[in-house]
Amino acid sequence: MKKSAPTSKIEIIQDSLLTPEEASHPLTATKVRINKYVNRSSLQSVVHNHPYYEIIAPLSGSSVRYSANGRLYNLQVGEVMMVPAGLYHSAKFNVSMDYSERLIVQIEKDFWLDALKACGLGNPKWNQEMLILNAQAVLAWDLTGLFRRMIHAATLPEQIQERVWTCQLVELALLFEQSVNQKDIIAPSGTSLLVAKAADYLQNHYEDPHLNATTLAEYCFVSREHLARSFKSYTMESVHSYLTNLRMLAFKRAMLEGKSILDASIASGFSDYTSFLKTFKKLYGTTPSEYRTKLLLQEHEDEEYPL
Repeated sequence: MKKSAPTSKIEIIQDSLLTPEEASHPLTATKVRINKYVNRSSLQSVVHNHPYYEIIAPLSGSSVRYSANGRLYNLQVGEVMMVPAGLYHSAKFNVSMDYSERLIVQIEKDFWLDALKACGLGNPKWNQEMLILNAQAVLAWDLTGLFRRMIHAATLPEQIQERVWTCQLVELALLFEQSVNQKDIIAPSGTSLLVAKAADYLQNHYEDPHLNATTLAEYCFVSREHLARSFKSYTMESVHSYLTNLRMLAFKRAMLEGKSILDASIASGFSDYTSFLKTFKKLYGTTPSEYRTKLLLQEHEDEEYPL
């Protein structure tokens, strides 16, 4: 991953995705973080979630296909998407062109929910699922201009920085509400109740070591072949890959919380330790112990040199 020097508190990250490890970490040293991502190669993120809200604003290049709970979303340049905290999703870039450039705004969960309460919205339905505002609404309300002001707010003295961000998030929340009421939103390009049911079951039962594609098909009352085709179409991953990624996310969380590698793997649904080690090495090119050491060193560096 290549990173350029920050300018006005924004970092440009090239030819990389936000990794599941980074995505699983809460925001540190700030309640709002804004980065610019530029990808010039075909990439796909595995299923993941994060503890903060994420707003994605494509600036130029390819559209991006997102998947979440049996729904497909095509995000175009000029539109804006919000991904709720805790929502499992994945993305595929370079659907139509050879690069993708986008602004990503990450907002601490409680900070965003407090802004919603401050403007009397509570926790509306649109805040609990993927939301895409169309290009007309984004342009009319100059949301990219609002994001630029949020970037500049990061340079303010700490005692007023959060107050300014709070005002900006209240404005953003009210504009989201207005856009939803005016139906200036983009509907999913495809929806599968079968895949939604299957994905939900996987997300809530991945720690069951007996769960696999066959038992999932039995739960959904469909053939394994039919489930496999539908699941791949709507999640961009196989059932096995999706389940493995969920278990790996859980394993990493448990490991960083202090559990031993063996205990963390068992708690995450991996019943065969030898097979788990081989899978981990195949996916990440390193051993779990080496990986843990690397993450702990990275966390230490982030604490010493926050953005």
